[in-house]
Amino acid sequence: MTVMNLNKSDDERWTVRLFGEFWLEGLGKRLSEDVIRSEMLTKLLAYVLCHHNQEMSVQELTEALWPEDTSDNPAGALKNLMYRLRSLFKKTWGGDISFIHTGHGSYSWNKDVVLELDTEIFDAAIRKAKAEKDPEIQTGLLLQAVALYQGPFLPKLANEYWIITQSAYYQGLYLSAVKKLAALLEAAGRYEEMANCCSHALQFEALDEDIHTAFIRALIGQNKTKMALDHYKKARDILYENLGVAPSTELREIYEELLKQTHHQEMDLTAIERDLAEEESQGAFLCEYGVFRKTYRLEIRRSARLGISVYIALITVVPRDGDLDIGSQAYLDIINQGMDYLEEVLLHSLRSGDVISRYSGSQFIVLLPTCQYETAKMVMQRIENNFYKTGCNRGVKLHYSLDEMEETQRHA
Repeated sequence: MTVMNLNKSDDERWTVRLFGEFWLEGLGKRLSEDVIRSEMLTKLLAYVLCHHNQEMSVQELTEALWPEDTSDNPAGALKNLMYRLRSLFKKTWGGDISFIHTGHGSYSWNKDVVLELDTEIFDAAIRKAKAEKDPEIQTGLLLQAVALYQGPFLPKLANEYWIITQSAYYQGLYLSAVKKLAALLEAAGRYEEMANCCSHALQFEALDEDIHTAFIRALIGQNKTKMALDHYKKARDILYENLGVAPSTELREIYEELLKQTHHQEMDLTAIERDLAEEESQGAFLCEYGVFRKTYRLEIRRSARLGISVYIALITVVPRDGDLDIGSQAYLDIINQGMDYLEEVLLHSLRSGDVISRYSGSQFIVLLPTCQYETAKMVMQRIENNFYKTGCNRGVKLHYSLDEMEETQRHA
């Protein structure tokens, strides 16, 4: 694979951009999608440039350009399109350069017009990085590679069958490179570069929890605790709303560690009391699952000591339409709406001593301290009544289970 021709001066090299945008540039002039203004011409040029190292048969080209066409004369249609492309080349760079050669039933790129494709340089840098043993050199190669990735492969042609495969390949390669690079930068204490790398990647793949986790660690490494906490909450909401899943154990553990780091040494007890004092509010206490888990364990000890009952409830939001595919956008939309409304209902239907947390994309878990079974049952019925009475959530329904803390847990 030709990545660059070292015998050519910079002025004689032709560069091709395929990540995020599409253009061919050489001799101080650029041919971009905005200049081409034809989807078919763009498809043809993109295919030829991506296959510049091989001869392309007429059949291969026509199948790529018109995959579902049953035309009686596809070769004629291709010939006409190729003529238009050559005319565009001539208009942009004059008639001295023959960019595409015509063979017997085939076309090929002129090898004298040496191309540098961002995808090829990207691919080569990652392959070299994988083979490299020196962490510093490996880091440099991966930095070069991820900087080239400015967006998905040929995004405006994303629905073409041959582009779908290539786009998935490059995206997977990019995300793997980012994660490896983040680990190398973290090991070297280069937290600002690590944060920049992860932040750039999240623009293109906001649902990758590993990258969210690495970004938060990079912020912690820079002592940006407030930013790290804010990003955790943002990542949690993205995962809930788009995938319907709760943050992983690793991400929740980072959050709990962040909570510890936000408290500095304080000698003034009055100041601590002011910080601990809850703002005046009504209703239950909504918290992260990690905080809920610690609260639950404290209640286990308290209930064992005082001999009081503590109940725990799990409330699940499910669509009324049982035919919706789990994970589909319609499913996620209706679940998210239901969960948002259920959160409001829980906050205003429970006592100030009750604790609630989002357990998954479609579930809340509720802790009911100092509560008998009959009272707990009435509480759950009140939640159901308040949820259904407005009619705002006709598309979903609630399922719940209620259980008293086990004796074995109390005495654990």
